Amino acid sequence: MTMQVLPPELLADNKITTQEPQPYWKPSSLKDGESEEFRLLGCYETGHAITGWQYASEIQDPKTGDLRFNGYVVTRTHPGNPADIARETDWSKPDRPKIDGSYVKPRRFLAWVATSAARGRLEVLFIEQKSIRDQLTEILQEIEDYTWTEEGLANFSIKISRKGAGLETTYSILPKVRKVPDKIAKEWATQKESIWLPNFFEGKDPFDGKQVDEKGLPAGGQDKRGAVVAPTVATAPPEQDNTEF
Repeated sequence: MTMQVLPPELLADNKITTQEPQPYWKPSSLKDGESEEFRLLGCYETGHAITGWQYASEIQDPKTGDLRFNGYVVTRTHPGNPADIARETDWSKPDRPKIDGSYVKPRRFLAWVATSAARGRLEVLFIEQKSIRDQLTEILQEIEDYTWTEEGLANFSIKISRKGAGLETTYSILPKVRKVPDKIAKEWATQKESIWLPNFFEGKDPFDGKQVDEKGLPAGGQDKRGAVVAPTVATAPPEQDNTEF
């Protein structure tokens, strides 16, 4: 059996302003020297992994006429240079003024449903760091070592670590083979329908379950960057950590 795990490029070009769902976790929430461990649940084909773009937007305040931050806009493809994109901030000055003519670049993201070892709950990992996405893609290509159950649960965990701060920040991922405990498999069977990440692109809460029709689904196939990984259900390597996670 093979399954398409990483989502390909998303082809639609419309944009949806969306609120961040909870529970929700970003690697940038880690401090220097900290790490968190997760098990990936589901994949692209099951609606539990997506890619897209996000940019900060600005809106004119109706009272003052000044531009102010207006949240983030999620798009399926790179938005280009939209009229509402937020200006960059000059952090070198005490009053932190905005820089006219200089804009915050849109960031590509990978969102994936996972269970947190620290909090013991389902969360959405929202990964904007290219280095983490590249490392994860490399791990998922090791199909003989890091395998998936028939239900699409990872037979391994990933430990995301942060080192440094500011421009000196680096992130790393350490995978560890872990057989899926029966408890997690049973919980996923009852909860998986309650999370549907393509809701992101329709301005709906991913934790409300499938709320969109087929237009909310990304197109299939493999993109030019080779984003699709198709692992097989295989025998795990001999060294395993069977801790209940």
